[in-house]
Amino acid sequence: MSTTWLKNFVGIKQTDFELLAVKNPGAEFCIHVTLRSMQTGAILGSILGPLSTFVFRDQRGKSKNLLDSFVSGGQQGALLGAAIGPVLTYLSLRDMNSIQLYDKCYRLRFDKQKLWQDRSCLVSAAVGYLSSGSLGLVIGLDLSLLMSNIMGQAW
Repeated sequence: MSTTWLKNFVGIKQTDFELLAVKNPGAEFCIHVTLRSMQTGAILGSILGPLSTFVFRDQRGKSKNLLDSFVSGGQQGALLGAAIGPVLTYLSLRDMNSIQLYDKCYRLRFDKQKLWQDRSCLVSAAVGYLSSGSLGLVIGLDLSLLMSNIMGQAW
C-alpha cells in the first residue's frame, strides 16, 4: 500500500501526478474486490438467513429467531465474502497483464462512485459495529451497498 492510495481513499486532494504512482496495484485491487464481496455476502446472507428460518423451521411468530438468523446470516455472508475476495482477485488477475492492472487501479482512484462505495462500506460497518455490535455491522454493510448504489447514480 502507499500513502497516496490512503490519502485518496480518505478524500485528501492530490495532484494527478501523485495519483499516477500506483505502487501496489494488486493490493489495491484486492481491497476493492474484497470490500465488494463482503457487502454482497452480507446482503445475501441477511436475506437468505431469515428466509431459511422462515421456510425450514416454520417459526413465523418468533421474531427473535428471525432477527438472530438475519444477524448470523449477514455475518457468515460477510466472512465468506472476505474469504472469497482474494480468490476472486486472483482469478481476475490471471487474465490481466501488469498494464491492465495498473490501468484498472488508476481508474479506480478517479472513479467517484467506486470510492464512495468503498468509503461507505468501511465507515458504515465500523459505525454500525461500534453502536450496535453484530447487528449494526450487518445493517451497516447492507445499507452501505444499497445507499452507495442509489447515491452513486446521483453523482
